[in-house]
Amino acid sequence: MKKLRLFLQLMKIPMSLLISLSAIFGYFMHTNIFDMSLFWTAAAIFSLSCGGACLNNYQDRDIDQLFSRTRHRALPSKALPPSRALILSAVLIMLGIGILHLINNDFILPLLGITAIILYNGIYTPLKPRTVLAIFPGALCGMMPPLIGWMAAKGEFFSLKIASIMLLFGLWQLPHFWLILLKHCSEYRQSAIKNMLKRFNRFQLEKIVFIWIVNFSVMILFIPILYWENHNVTGWICAGSALVLVCAAFINIFLRRNQNNYHSLFKCLNGTVFFIMLVVIFERLS
Repeated sequence: MKKLRLFLQLMKIPMSLLISLSAIFGYFMHTNIFDMSLFWTAAAIFSLSCGGACLNNYQDRDIDQLFSRTRHRALPSKALPPSRALILSAVLIMLGIGILHLINNDFILPLLGITAIILYNGIYTPLKPRTVLAIFPGALCGMMPPLIGWMAAKGEFFSLKIASIMLLFGLWQLPHFWLILLKHCSEYRQSAIKNMLKRFNRFQLEKIVFIWIVNFSVMILFIPILYWENHNVTGWICAGSALVLVCAAFINIFLRRNQNNYHSLFKCLNGTVFFIMLVVIFERLS
């Protein structure tokens, strides 16, 4: 049971489920049909995400030993041998790519899946300790699951609608990562790893986070504008969620200055993404 828990930890199950939900979200942006293609798309993205997480744990095992929040993970604590994570990641990634190929029986979806793995594990992870710019290929990777869901539903590759959804998830990625930096700012500032806290002080980075959260909130408003003309309830829910998030960001960044509030805002940011996806999916199914 303990070994199983360690393997599940490697796969980052909560985040992988959220990523899988973003693919379902992209799927329903094109169609409101609930079929087996949707199920296999979600399964493929979940498998790819778990595989990418395992490989990321393998790649970061030495760096993870430097930080209090990560040194107790399975690999840096030597609770599992690194080879186990590598084998599991290979199996999960190949399984995910294989399922993507079977959905539409072409190479577009598996190619997008491979692109996501390359962006995350091939570019973002190796560059992360070397440059603050690594976050941008990381954000691009986060934009891939809704695109894969959209394409699995036979949506057009060049579409303003899916481009807006991808941008929404891209804007979410950056404050998501920066809030982790702020919560553990003393460790990141003292480490040899390149990060935003080496270029900006904590108060400057807080302002940057707030600006990006405002931009993300504005993009939330485009969802009802682009997809619904006569569904005012969904529009008001999206607008209310965006307003609550901006207020939460303002309170936690400017009125309450302590590291616990970074975690509160982190949960609020992720919770908003999760809530918006559920609201839109429910709307499409009703």
